[in-house]
Amino acid sequence: MNDGILGVVEQEFVLPRPAIANPQLSHAQRLVSPRLWLHDVLARPAPRLGTTLAMVRDPVSNEYCAAAESEIPAEANPMSLMRASGRPETYATGTAAQVPFQPGGIGASGGGSAAAPAAADADDERAEDELCTVPSGFDRGLFGVRAMHVPELDGSIDLALVRYGAAAPGSPVVDGDSEAGAGAEADTAAGAGPSADSEIDQLVSAPSAARAPASSAQHVEGRREWAHVVDVTAGFANFHQLVPKLARAFPFELDVFQKRAVYHLERGDSVFVAAHTSAGKTVVAEYAVALSQMHMTKTIYTSPIKALSNQKFNDFSLTFGEDNVGILTGDVKMRPEASCLIMTTEVLKNMLYRGADVLRDVEFVVFDECHYINDIERGVVWEEVIIMLPQHVSVILLSATVPNTKEFAEWVGRTKKRDIYVISTFKRPVPLEHYLYIGKSLDSGTGSGTGAGDGIKGLVKIVDQTGTFNSNQWREAYNAVNKVQTPAARGGRGARPAASGHGALRAGSRHTAERQGTTLWVNLASNLQAQDLLPAVVFTFSRKKCEEQANSLRNLDFLSDSRRSQVHIFVERCLKRLKPEDRALPQIVALRALLKRGIGIHHSGLLPILKEIVELLFSRGLVFCLFATETFAMGVNMPARCVVFSALRKHDGQSFRDLLPGEYTQMAGRAGRRGLDKTGVVVINAVSDVPDSVTLHSMILGTATRLESQFRLTYTMVLNLLRAKQLRVEEVIKRSFGESASQGKAPEHERRMLEVKAQLDGFAAIGCPICEDDIARYYQTASSLRRLTARLHAKAAHRSLAESSGTALAAGA
Repeated sequence: MNDGILGVVEQEFVLPRPAIANPQLSHAQRLVSPRLWLHDVLARPAPRLGTTLAMVRDPVSNEYCAAAESEIPAEANPMSLMRASGRPETYATGTAAQVPFQPGGIGASGGGSAAAPAAADADDERAEDELCTVPSGFDRGLFGVRAMHVPELDGSIDLALVRYGAAAPGSPVVDGDSEAGAGAEADTAAGAGPSADSEIDQLVSAPSAARAPASSAQHVEGRREWAHVVDVTAGFANFHQLVPKLARAFPFELDVFQKRAVYHLERGDSVFVAAHTSAGKTVVAEYAVALSQMHMTKTIYTSPIKALSNQKFNDFSLTFGEDNVGILTGDVKMRPEASCLIMTTEVLKNMLYRGADVLRDVEFVVFDECHYINDIERGVVWEEVIIMLPQHVSVILLSATVPNTKEFAEWVGRTKKRDIYVISTFKRPVPLEHYLYIGKSLDSGTGSGTGAGDGIKGLVKIVDQTGTFNSNQWREAYNAVNKVQTPAARGGRGARPAASGHGALRAGSRHTAERQGTTLWVNLASNLQAQDLLPAVVFTFSRKKCEEQANSLRNLDFLSDSRRSQVHIFVERCLKRLKPEDRALPQIVALRALLKRGIGIHHSGLLPILKEIVELLFSRGLVFCLFATETFAMGVNMPARCVVFSALRKHDGQSFRDLLPGEYTQMAGRAGRRGLDKTGVVVINAVSDVPDSVTLHSMILGTATRLESQFRLTYTMVLNLLRAKQLRVEEVIKRSFGESASQGKAPEHERRMLEVKAQLDGFAAIGCPICEDDIARYYQTASSLRRLTARLHAKAAHRSLAESSGTALAAGA
C-alpha cells in the first residue's frame, strides 16, 4: 500500500504534468472566424521588429505555467532583420537610406568589448532567433538545425515533452528522434551543435540567471575550434541512410568529398571545399541551390569575374529552369527575384552595405574561387562580405587546394560564430602530363613512357602523370634549344659548341621571334590536331598577343561543313540584336571569321556579347583552338583536352615575374575532361628559351600559395560603416583575416588576466600608513630608473663595439 501511495504522490506532485495546468488557458485562447475575405488574406501585416518571451512561474508550485510576450521597440536595433521592408523595386539592391543588417558574430551594440563575450554571443542568438519560421496561414514552417522541434499532436502541445523530453511520463515518442540521434553519432567531425533540450534549458533559465550575477571568471570562454577537418579517406558508407532523399538527384555517383559536403549542408552547417581543378566542386553549389528551393529560401552564388558568372547563369538556367535563376553583374541584371542569384562579389558587398531586403530570404552564400582573396586589389572584398553577412546565412567556400585551409576556415567560423567543416581532396580525377615544346625532335626520342603527346614532333615530357620530374629529358631539351653539344657528340678534340648560354639566345632571338610569329602556332596546332589533342586552350598574358597568335592561324580550318553551319547560325542569331552599324565593327567582323574556322579569342577587351558567344561555342565543342588570357581559367568550367602556355612570365601590374605555382595549377587544371580523357596534356612553349629546372619544378610541383589577408581600410568602407551607427570600424578591423591569430588568442589572454587579478587580490593589503601615500610614486620612480639603466648599458655596449671595430680597421691599414 505504501508503494501505491508513493506512486500516486509522485505522479501528482513530483513528476511534470503532461499538459499545461493553468486553468486560465481556455480564456487566453482566441478563435479565428471561419469567414475569411480575400482582402483579409492578402493584407500585409504591419512589420514588427520582433518579440521577446519571458517564462512565468506559478507562485505556489514554482513551475513554469505561462510565457509573457512583449514586443521589441523599433528603435532598439534598426539593423534587425525584422525591421520594415523597403520598396519592392529595391528588393534586390537596397538603397543608400537603408543601413546594413546585423552582421553575424558582431553584437547588436557594435562595441562588443572583450570582457563580455557571453553578452555578444547572446546578441548573436537573439539576432538569429528573431527570424520568422512559420508564415501567416501555415500550420508549420522551416526549422533550422538550431531551431526547437515541437511535436505535432492531435490535442494541445505538451510543453512537458518539449521541456523534459522522454523523461515525462506518458509522453508520446516523436518520429525522427532516432534518426536524428543516429545522424549525430555518425558525424565523424567534432563540434556538434547543442541538443534541443539544452537550448530550452537556456531559454527558460535565462531570466533566473540574469537575476543571479555570476562571477567574471565564468564569462571567459576557452579556446574553441570552429573549423573541423573531415577525413575523406575513411569513405562514407552510410551516406544514403543519413540522407535518404536528396534534394537533387545526380546522374552519377557522388565522390566522397561531395557526399560529405551534401551531408553537412543538410544539417545546416557551413563548409569549405578545397578540391583540385575539375574535381566537381560545382556539385556542392548545385545541391545548395536545390536545397534552398526545397526550403523555399534563396541561394546567392558569387564569383570573382563576370565570365564565370555568365557561364554559371547559363548552366544553372538549364539545370533549374530560367525562371529560378537570376544574374546581377555590372553589365547584366535579370530576374532579381529568382531563388538563385548569381553575381560578382562586389555586387554582394553593395547589397550588404545597402541593406537589401533579399538578404532576409537567403539561406546559402556560395563563394566560388575564394582563393581569389589573395588578389592585392580585390581581395579585401571577400573579407568585407564574410564579415558583413547576417548570422542566419550558411557559408559555402569553394577553392582550389591551398595549404592553410583550416586556418582560413577557423577565421570564418570565429567571425560568424558558426562551426565550419573543411573538406579537401588529395589528387586530381584526371592526371596531368607536362611537356616542353621545342619545335624539333630529340635524337634520343621525345619522351619517356607512352604519354598522350609522345608522338608529336618537338614535345618533350618533363613530368609524367605520377608527378615525377624527368631531369634528363629537360637537359636534352635545353641542349637542343641552346645548341649545346654533349661530349660524346663533339667527336674530336677541337670540336666546340656553336653557341651556348645567353649568347645563343641573343644570336637567334631575331630568327626565333620571326618563326614564332609565322609558323610556330601553325605547326603546333597542326600537330595537336593530328594527335587528337584538340580542343586546346592557349594562355597568353597579353590581349594584343592573343589576337596576333589567333590571326596567325588564318590558313587553318578545324570545322567540318556541318559544324561551320552551326557556328554561322548561332553567331548570326546572337548578333541579330545589334544594330547594322554595330555588326560591322572591326572586332565583330574579325572574330566572326575566326569562329567559322573553329578559332576563338577570349580576353577582357572583347565586347561582352562576343565573350559570351565564345564561351557558349567552346562549351558546345565548336571552338577547337582558343587563345585566352588568365581570366578564362578563373573557375570557368570549360575543360579542354590540352592546355598550352605561350610563356611562363607575366606582368602583374608592377613588374614582370614568373607564374606562381597556384596560378600555373589554376590554368593547367583546364586540361583533362573528366569521363572523356585518361590524362590531360599541358604544353609549355620553349622554342626560344627553356626555363631552368628549378623554376619548372617549383612551378609545376610546388606548393600552392597560402591564403593571406589583403584587408585594408578604404574610404567606401569607412563611409558605409559610419552610416550604421551600431557598427564600429574598429570591430570590423578586429574581425579581418589578418587579425584572426590575435583574436583567436583573446580568450587565453583574458583568462590569464583574470588569473593575475586573482593573484593580486590574494595578496595581503599594505598595512603601513606611512607607505600608502608614497608607494605608487616609488614604483614609478623605480621603473623609470630600471628603464634608463638598460638604455645606458645598451649605448655603452654600442660605443665599445664601434671603438673596437675602428681599432681593427686602423691596424689592418
